[in-house]
Amino acid sequence: MKKILFTCLLLLFAFNVYAQTVPLTINIEHIGSNKGNILVGICASAEEFAEREPCKYSFSMQAEKGSMTKQVNIDKGRYGIIVYHDENSNNRLDMAMFGKPKEKYGFSNNTYGAYGSKPPFEEALVNVDGNTNVTIKLRK
Repeated sequence: MKKILFTCLLLLFAFNVYAQTVPLTINIEHIGSNKGNILVGICASAEEFAEREPCKYSFSMQAEKGSMTKQVNIDKGRYGIIVYHDENSNNRLDMAMFGKPKEKYGFSNNTYGAYGSKPPFEEALVNVDGNTNVTIKLRK
């Protein structure tokens, strides 16, 4: 009997540890039009943030001019978030001459690198350890 009870408690603990997701609410502002999609990447590592690997979490949604809010449940941790408005629905951020983006984009903490480029991963990190809200303001 003790063995069965111990096994049940161990399984209950294991499921509880595994299911440690928390809500992350992402507010996206300055969406220029209803055309295309808003693409979001929630990156758990510098390699993901640099787009050398797929982000741990990603999703897209139909663009709505002005602002949008999306809530997702993710594992606790530290993440860098990338958002861009894919106006022509080709699933990538279109670039003009000299690498300047043609479509609006933004990063967590509303931080940018030199000349509006992607910031270092450490500067974009958001600590998600409970109900967390992030606002990202898109820009070109």
